[in-house]
Amino acid sequence: MENSKALIEKQCEKIIDTLIDIGTEGTNILLNMNIWDWSQGVALYGIYKYYKYSRNTKYFDYLVDWFESKMPGEAGIMKNVNTMAPLLTLAHLYEDTQKKSYLDFCVRWAQWVVDEMPKTDEGGIQHITIDSPNTQQIWADTLFMTVLFLAKIGQITDNKVFKNEAVKQFLIHIKYLQDRKSGLLYHGWNFNGRHNFGEALWCRGNCWFTAGAMELIDFIELQPCDRDFILDAFRAQCNALKTYQHESGLFHTLVDDTTSYLETSGSAGFVYGLLKGVRRGVLDSSFEAVALKGVEGVMKEIGEDGIVTNASYGTVVHMTKEYYKNIRLTSTGYGQSLTLLMLTEYLYAL
Repeated sequence: MENSKALIEKQCEKIIDTLIDIGTEGTNILLNMNIWDWSQGVALYGIYKYYKYSRNTKYFDYLVDWFESKMPGEAGIMKNVNTMAPLLTLAHLYEDTQKKSYLDFCVRWAQWVVDEMPKTDEGGIQHITIDSPNTQQIWADTLFMTVLFLAKIGQITDNKVFKNEAVKQFLIHIKYLQDRKSGLLYHGWNFNGRHNFGEALWCRGNCWFTAGAMELIDFIELQPCDRDFILDAFRAQCNALKTYQHESGLFHTLVDDTTSYLETSGSAGFVYGLLKGVRRGVLDSSFEAVALKGVEGVMKEIGEDGIVTNASYGTVVHMTKEYYKNIRLTSTGYGQSLTLLMLTEYLYAL
């Protein structure tokens, strides 16, 4: 692939600058950066990861300003799985700034996750959102939105309760979501009725695990048995991705269903995890070709204006596969950010 670091860096900066500019206007709720929610949380993390690579203080200052402007309104933010997502970036910013108010905020919210957040049978984090308690349900999304933050703040504070809870959540989500035949993950599991809803092997839901597993092993040192279990599940999923990758490099929104559309955000999340898995030695070198093909496919979805196209709109767990196939495609903060995560990881490979 003939891409210089300089060209990729310019592409990353265009993606961020476009998101920040549009986010200020707030014309699209999924591109509106003035909201404290999961789409914005994933976007913040992508910006942070690129800042750590580039050391461009403009992006660091943006992140600090974002949190400084919103943290005073903490009382008005409903605590749920999705509103935990911004805290992953805040925890990293605490490491950089050593600002006690950031640490206190993170610890307070992490303690709420452990002590008060609704749990399912067997102690899974119930995927409570602003719209629904989703009683007795676990979703793949939770791993990225809440559990990674718990692991990171556990690492920073050396809080064994936080770290152990994060590991437990990965284990229970793998136990109930991973399809034994394909290695891919179902979107959700319901302890009420004990089923995987419509048994959808949904692209973006899967990518939260692909990307999240590689973040988890960076954040905390796992016991050998837990590490093996999680990474075996990760490799099984990645083996399936080899099989189901479209010739374009992208993946279908139902990964195993070629009649479903190709989707950018989940594809970018997959490629991020694959690239990082190869770099970390978790995956063998044969996965590099899969990842690079994916980079090419995702990059074709980036417009000249820096907008990433063809990300599926917010998607709840559902009883039918047709539901996933009919979710509209749009441009979103998480589409921008997952692409940014992918390109930043690609820069390390160049």
